[in-house]
Amino acid sequence: MTACQIIDEAVGADARIVTDAGLHRLCRTPHRSSRHHAHRYVVCGRDGPPGRQVPVTVGVRMALDALGHRDTAVAALIRVDELPYTVGPLTNAVRHEVPFVLAAIGPGGRDGEQALELMRMYGCSAHRVDDPDALRSAAVWARKEAVTTARPVLLLATTRIPPEA
Repeated sequence: MTACQIIDEAVGADARIVTDAGLHRLCRTPHRSSRHHAHRYVVCGRDGPPGRQVPVTVGVRMALDALGHRDTAVAALIRVDELPYTVGPLTNAVRHEVPFVLAAIGPGGRDGEQALELMRMYGCSAHRVDDPDALRSAAVWARKEAVTTARPVLLLATTRIPPEA
């Protein structure tokens, strides 16, 4: 399983997941029907600006709330190198208390560390996962934390999942 697939399963079967076309391909699992997959995912396309998943995720969260689906979790899957481009939309999400999981996948590096610090400065929870075995429980925690705090939660998944896992 890929990190995307583990996060997909951990956030729950009812969750809506916002991502781009590149990460979307990594999230597909052979045992799920394409209809189920299409219903859960909001794909932002291939050539948009980096970090576009965050404002789209805020829109999905607000639409679900307006439709009365407040219990439905929402998660954004992005690459770690896109984190610097999410500062503006994250500021608005924090200000308006929009709960969602922001799962950043890839090597941590400086972008990841700065994002962890930024989220904590905003008063949001953030967690870095380096151990592949801890990724599932960290994603479950992030989903619960977003609901409890009514704020975005950053899950920085820097772990490398072996292809045969």
